[in-house]
Amino acid sequence: MLKYVPGLALVLAICLPARFIQSQITVNGKEVVSAVAVAILLGIVVRYLVRVPDSCRHGTAFAVKRLLRIGIALMGAQLSFTQVLGAGASTLLVIMTCIVLAVLLVHAVSLRMGLSGRLGTLLAVGTSICGVSAIVATAPAIGAKEEETSLAVTTITIFGLLAVLFYPLLGISLGLSDRFFGSWAGTAVNDTSQVIATGLIFSQKAGEIAAVVKLTRNLFMAPVIVLLSWFFMKQRQSEGLKEVSGKGIALSQAVPLFVLGFLGMSLLNSVGAFSPAVRHGIQVVSQFLVVAALAGVGLETNLAAMNKIGLRPFYAGLFAALLMAAVSFGLITLLGIR
Repeated sequence: MLKYVPGLALVLAICLPARFIQSQITVNGKEVVSAVAVAILLGIVVRYLVRVPDSCRHGTAFAVKRLLRIGIALMGAQLSFTQVLGAGASTLLVIMTCIVLAVLLVHAVSLRMGLSGRLGTLLAVGTSICGVSAIVATAPAIGAKEEETSLAVTTITIFGLLAVLFYPLLGISLGLSDRFFGSWAGTAVNDTSQVIATGLIFSQKAGEIAAVVKLTRNLFMAPVIVLLSWFFMKQRQSEGLKEVSGKGIALSQAVPLFVLGFLGMSLLNSVGAFSPAVRHGIQVVSQFLVVAALAGVGLETNLAAMNKIGLRPFYAGLFAALLMAAVSFGLITLLGIR
């Protein structure tokens, strides 16, 4: 166990400032900067400026591979299947259409730009489902590299922050109703904190609607991860890789255990197994573990490898952001959600 101490101590030294920075940057009392993104960036800077000792590698790898999965599983306690019932059939249709189109088109465009299928998939799920949370949950399921995770998180965070600034301006200039704008923000803006901030800047009512729509959208994270995990496992199997070739796909490979944990926690929350105090405690632990894990991702990120990719992830992220904004807006208009 002692071999993990140096790396975990370094992760903690990055995690705590990241959480503090998140708490200090707010809009109308709501946090709009993700501690996860800050932790990754701080980790990258530390690795770039200071040579990380080899003694830290065991601890940082433990954070990335173990703490992340535990944190993701605990995230399920914040979601309830009953939220779907409150969203309405029209909103569900908008959400599902946006997710399918984003996953297919963003992945395809990313490949055309010369990006890896894994990075394109991370950008797609980050845009269509739950921003940073969806990226960090999907990355281990599809075998994404640390550099790919870092690029996806950075890209999604940038466009999410731009949405916080520009969506309310567009909504006001177009004279949108609270319900229209809340539904639009809830289906098109990336991260949960950014969605709520975007909605509240427009109005209190729009913020409440955006929160319900976004939480409903978050429920699709688990089934999408399962499908993507199965797809990438089949792809690796078809390529004849040793760990899967000729043996079929084990349940733990096609359905990662942390996804089952996520679903289990969601189910328990749906039946009222957690009191508000317990649910809040689980949320705090989950957020801390995820931030700590992503600090480890930053520390293990190779800037030289990222530099070779250039601005292509940002162009792919721009396409994804515009796609979600346009498709969501068009569907809401078409379905008469006003």
